[in-house]
Amino acid sequence: MIAQFCTALLMLVPTATADNNVEWTGVSHIASTDRRPLCPIDGESFDIFFQTFQFDIDSARLWVDDGATTWVDAVFDHDRGPYAIWRVTVPATAATGLSYYIELTDGADTDYYSVSGMSEGLPVDGGFVIDYVGLTHAPLGSTMTTDGGAVFRVWAPGATSAALRGEMNAWAQTAMSNDGEHWTVRSPGVLPSDMYKYFFSGIEWSPDARNRAWNSADNNNSLVIDPLTFVWNDQDFVPPAFEDMVIYELHVGTFSGLGDGLNRMGLYRDVVDTHLDHLLQLGVNVVELMPVSEFDSFNSWGYNPANQWGAEESYGSPDDLKYMIDVLHQNGIAVLNDIVYNHFTVGGNEMWCYDSTQSYFDGDCIGGFVDTPWGAQADFDSAGVREYYLENALFWLDEYHMDGYRMDATRYMRDNFIFPAGQASGWTLMQEMNDAIDNRAVDKISIAEELPNDTAITNGTGIGGAGFDTQWHDAFVDNTRGAVVAAAFGSPNMGSIVSAINDASYPNKTELIRYIESHDEAGNEERLAVVIDNIDPFSTFAKGRSKFAQGLSILTPGIPMFFQGGEWLEDAKFDSQLTGRISWTKAAARQEIVQFFSDAISIRKSNCGMRSNSGYSIISVDDSNEVLAFQRFDLSGNILMVIGSLNNSDLNNYRVAFPQAGTWYEILNSQAVEYGGNGSGNGGSIVTEPIAWAGESQSAELTIPQMGLLVFRHEAPLGRDSDLNGDLSVDLADYGDLQNQIGAAGCGLNADLNEDGRVNADDVANLGADLTGPA
Repeated sequence: MIAQFCTALLMLVPTATADNNVEWTGVSHIASTDRRPLCPIDGESFDIFFQTFQFDIDSARLWVDDGATTWVDAVFDHDRGPYAIWRVTVPATAATGLSYYIELTDGADTDYYSVSGMSEGLPVDGGFVIDYVGLTHAPLGSTMTTDGGAVFRVWAPGATSAALRGEMNAWAQTAMSNDGEHWTVRSPGVLPSDMYKYFFSGIEWSPDARNRAWNSADNNNSLVIDPLTFVWNDQDFVPPAFEDMVIYELHVGTFSGLGDGLNRMGLYRDVVDTHLDHLLQLGVNVVELMPVSEFDSFNSWGYNPANQWGAEESYGSPDDLKYMIDVLHQNGIAVLNDIVYNHFTVGGNEMWCYDSTQSYFDGDCIGGFVDTPWGAQADFDSAGVREYYLENALFWLDEYHMDGYRMDATRYMRDNFIFPAGQASGWTLMQEMNDAIDNRAVDKISIAEELPNDTAITNGTGIGGAGFDTQWHDAFVDNTRGAVVAAAFGSPNMGSIVSAINDASYPNKTELIRYIESHDEAGNEERLAVVIDNIDPFSTFAKGRSKFAQGLSILTPGIPMFFQGGEWLEDAKFDSQLTGRISWTKAAARQEIVQFFSDAISIRKSNCGMRSNSGYSIISVDDSNEVLAFQRFDLSGNILMVIGSLNNSDLNNYRVAFPQAGTWYEILNSQAVEYGGNGSGNGGSIVTEPIAWAGESQSAELTIPQMGLLVFRHEAPLGRDSDLNGDLSVDLADYGDLQNQIGAAGCGLNADLNEDGRVNADDVANLGADLTGPA
C-alpha cells in the first residue's frame, strides 16, 4: 500500500560497495571498548572487533608483533545498523607484550587502521599496544579480568602517589604504579560490586572518575561493575531515520509512581514493565531521557551531574537501565541520553581538586575558576579532560546501546556566552564529539540545546560548525505558545507561527526539533493546559488550544517532540519530587486526548509527505479569522493539507485554497467527538471547485471547528489507522506493519541528491522549484 506513493531514494551512508575504495569514514576500532576480554592479561588469547560500512571491504587481517610478526585473518561477525562488525582472534603469547594494526582491502585498494587512524601505507606509529607487564592498555576505571581479579587505572596528573583502597584489600593501601599522568594496579580477588576509592598524595580520598556506579550512602565509594554480564536482545533493532523520529521526553523518576499502583518514585524498569503499552499506543519511536548519569541528591532534574560515567542509582542499577533500553529497542523505540558537560554540580562535586590538585577545572583548588550559572566549567583545554568527555559521549552509545544524545546548554561550552569568558576549546570539543559519532555511529543522532538558536551549531565541522544533527527550536515554542496565550484575548498572531515554521535560516528542517513544551516550560513556567486556563486545565479552551498547538508541532516540518504527560493535558507543574509525578489516573480519564496524539503521530509516521524534511508550502495566513493553512508533500504524490484555527468559534463556509483539484479526505479533526471535541467537521471529505483563491486555482468551502486542527489527504482516504493485518481491528500490530512498509519503501523527497552521504540543506536546495509544490 505505502509503496504506491513512496519511492526508495533515501541514502543513509556513502556508497559502500566493491568499488576499489575503502570508505575511511566507516572504519572504527576503539581499543578500550572493542577487545574481549576488555583487558587481556598474562599473554592470553583475546578477540578484537572493528567496524566498516556494510559491503565495503572484501577482506581484512590483523598484523601482530610479539617479537615475531604474523598476519591473522579477520572474519565477519555481525551487522550493526549500517556497519559490518569484524572479529580477529589474537593468539596467546609468551611475550611481555605485543602490538597490532588492521589491514583492510576493497578490491585493488588496501589501507590500514592504527592508533593514529587511517593511512594509505603501512603505519609507522607502532600500532595498538598490549602491555602485559605495566597493563597500560587497560581501560580507565575498573576492569574485571579473567583470573577473578581486576585492573584499576586512573588519570591523576597532579598526584605524587596513588593507592587503591577498598573491600578487595580490606581498605588497606595497595600502591599503584605510575606511567606519566596515569596510575595502574592489578588486584586479585575482586568481586562485582566491591567498593573502592583512590588515595592520592597521601591526603585525598576520591572515587574513580570513571566509575560505572557508586554507593552514595557510603561516602560515594565506587563500585566494581562488569559491563559484559548483561545479555542484550536488541540485535535486530535499527533506530529510525532522523526524518522519521517522533520524540517523547521522559524523566524516569516522575514518569511512574502516581495512579499506576506503584505509589513511589519511578525506576528504570517501571518505564517498560508498567508503561510500555502506553508508549506503543502513542506510537512514539524515540524516548529522550532527562539526564540519567549520577547526579547530586536522589530527586533531581538531573542537570547537576556528579559522575558522568555512572547510571543514577536512585533509578536502579546499570543493568536495570540496560534492561529498560533493551526492552524499548525490542519494541522499536530508540533511546537518547541528555548529557550535561557544561558544568558539574556545585554541592557534592567529587571531581573538584580530584587528585589533590585541580585537574578537571580551570584555576586552583581555592578559586579563580571559570563558572557558569550552575557550577564550575571543566578545563576543556586539558587533553585529559577532553578525553574524559569525548570518550564518555561514545561510552553511552557503545556500552548502553543508546541511539544518540541531547547536549544541555551548548552555549555554556563555547566561547561567546555572556557570563565569565569561556573557552574556544569547548567548541572544538563539540566538533570532535560529533565527528567521532559520525564515524562510529552515523545512524545515531546528536541534538544541541542552543538557545537562542545558531546555525553554526548544526553546520558541518568542515565549515567550522559544531556538527550537531539538529537543535531545539526556541522560536517555534515561543511563537506558538505566545499565539495560544493571545488566543484567549482573540488576538493570536498566526503569522508569527508561520514565521517559526518557515525559519529560513534552516532550509533543512531536520535540523530543528519542534516542540511546545519541554521540561523547562513544564517546570520553570506552567504546563501548557494551565497557561491556557489556570482555573480549569481541562476546559473546552484548554483542550482545544492544546490539541492545536501540540498537533501542529507533530505535523509541521522538523522533528517533533513532546514532554511526558502532555498527551493527556497533565496540569501538575513538573518537578523532580513526589509532587511532580505525572498522573496515570488522569491518563485513564482523558483517553480521548491520548487518542488524538496517537492518531496525529500515526498520520505523521504513515505519510511520506509528513517526514521532517518533506516538502511544504504555506497556502494562506488569515490573522483576522485566526486561521493558517499549509501543505505537506512528497514528490511521489503523497499530498496533505494542514489547516488550523485559534478562533474561539466554528468557521462555517470558510473558503480555503487547495493546491490540487479533486477529493480531499479529512483524516484528522482535533474537534472530533472521539477526541473530546464539539463534533464540527466536514463529513470525512471535501471536493475542490475551480474557484481561484489565495493564489491557487482550486478551493473549497469548509467548516473549520473552533480551535481546530484539520488534516486532509489528497485522493487517498487511508491516512491512518489502516487494518493492515486483516484482523478487523486497528491495533498496535497494524501500526508496526505500517512502519515496516514505510521503512522498506522509503520516501521520495528525502533523496541524497548530491550523493554526499546525508540528506542535507544542499539536497533541499537542489530540489529547487519542487519545494513550491507538486507539479
